[in-house]
Amino acid sequence: MVKFTVPTDYCLIINAFNQADSLRGAAALLGTDPASLVRKVQKISIEFGYLQKQGNRWAVTESGRRIAQWTEETLQSQAEIAQEKSALRISSFSWLAEERLIPEYHHLKKMLKPNQSCTFKITASNQEQELIQGRTDLVIQGHAPTDPSIAYKKISTYDWLVVAPYSWKSKTAHLDISELTEFLHKKHFIRHANLNPEYALGFHPLTNSNLIVDGVIGLRSAVTHEEGWSVLPAMSVHNYLREKKLLNLNIKTFIKDEVSVWWIRSRKDMSETAKITAKWISEFSIK
Repeated sequence: MVKFTVPTDYCLIINAFNQADSLRGAAALLGTDPASLVRKVQKISIEFGYLQKQGNRWAVTESGRRIAQWTEETLQSQAEIAQEKSALRISSFSWLAEERLIPEYHHLKKMLKPNQSCTFKITASNQEQELIQGRTDLVIQGHAPTDPSIAYKKISTYDWLVVAPYSWKSKTAHLDISELTEFLHKKHFIRHANLNPEYALGFHPLTNSNLIVDGVIGLRSAVTHEEGWSVLPAMSVHNYLREKKLLNLNIKTFIKDEVSVWWIRSRKDMSETAKITAKWISEFSIK
């Protein structure tokens, strides 16, 4: 095992003598009895030469002062590290972080330890590997993990909504479901690259846009900018509906997703944090 060349307790003694002008003063700084300190002081003098007797007093040598300086800097560094906030690293897909996690962070902050901060990692990479390789602490996803080393807790389900540009409100407000469906057949449907529209809607839109988008944020942007209508996760359009940027057409969909929180099963320290995170998400996901 690798050890310090000079034992740490010796370093503390040398540093105390560098700050005090007597054996009694050094003992006071160390919180010890002067008599019990004498033997160690003698050993430091004989083995390392960092303390030497000058008359009736022990004095720090030039090399001893360098040891004292290193010790003082190390003590200060330790104090700074101890005061640093521990960062909880949370990985998630981008739209959920943008639309819900970050705006609702102030509620999570109240539930965590007072000195704990959060780092949100927005990544499209393999999030199971992010966890396994220790690059993140928790993952919030829309499905369960596949690796057995990853524990997870299902939090809630959320619907997908049929949404359109808000400017369509006057044209659709008085239409019944059959009339609304007929109306939509004449409008451009913007498809998510990974979504089968017939599976989501129960019917196949007759007029498809030549725009296919691989991602919720891009799809939401296309509808907001009046390229057509589409199907989007309810939580991804919460604020857009409230701000009247998008219109919920209240057509039933047949697709639901689940929000889950993941953590490494062997990390018992993360188990309780995962429960807190799940409680936090469950409170805003049902709004």
